[in-house]
Amino acid sequence: MAAFVKHVVHWGAQQRPQLSPNDLCETCGKKPKYVENGFKHPYCSRTCARSGPGPNPKSCTLRGCRATGKPGFADFCSETHAKEAVRKGEVQGCDACGIQPRSIGDLCINCDRNGSGKTKMRELNMNGSTFKQVRTQFISEWDSQVKPSVEKVYEVILPRDAQNRHATYSQTLRPAKELRTFHASQCVCNLGVQQPVLCDFKSCGTCCILKSAFRTFAFGETANLGRFGAGIYTYRNPELADHFATSCTSSPYRVMIACDVVVDNAVEIPMDKSLFVPTADAINPLYVIMYSK
Repeated sequence: MAAFVKHVVHWGAQQRPQLSPNDLCETCGKKPKYVENGFKHPYCSRTCARSGPGPNPKSCTLRGCRATGKPGFADFCSETHAKEAVRKGEVQGCDACGIQPRSIGDLCINCDRNGSGKTKMRELNMNGSTFKQVRTQFISEWDSQVKPSVEKVYEVILPRDAQNRHATYSQTLRPAKELRTFHASQCVCNLGVQQPVLCDFKSCGTCCILKSAFRTFAFGETANLGRFGAGIYTYRNPELADHFATSCTSSPYRVMIACDVVVDNAVEIPMDKSLFVPTADAINPLYVIMYSK
């Protein structure tokens, strides 16, 4: 029996996949690197990311410095050198604070730990299934015979805290359902003409909504006003939402936001009526559709 157990244990050890040195944590050198959304981090965990240099220490990343780099400072020897490298343009800065270098995806370690960050957008491939799905839904629900032309679609990547608020709110509705709706506002910038960069104009309702996940509208307003009072109004029919779309004269596109809205399962919303929710936690921007008519 002992010999049989020994044989099974030995066989199990042989079946474990062998990792190359490049797949192992750069601090402990024992565990595999952590992979998140397709991005492979240099370390296996936050503990290793904050600890000292690994078995093969690297020099500080700042040009001209020969001191030993520290994983907690993105392989710089100190926080001062990490900030200096960002200031000099030697490395890319954190998308949230813009001061520390990127360590975990587009964020520095501190901003990732705090769950902070900014709303980002990623353009979808026109030949991809998601783009085609969004375009088909957008056009098929348009009542007019003359259909709009979808030129670009951007996926909205929200900060973690906005995602968590939406998920928490969903748990308060039992049973609940999620609906795809559309919202349009004035867009005074050239959003998506060259790069998907959100502007800082207080009058740009579209960018205010995207950056705040519907918590702030143009000119700092915190809600829309409508027949049900203060809250957020969207439409299941994108053609109705189009009535509120206003773009700057230099942009060839009209802009609309496709949203995911959580409502009570008993709520029935006709296609020709607006959907009202009283809180931003009930709605998240999902896609930005650039179109022309």
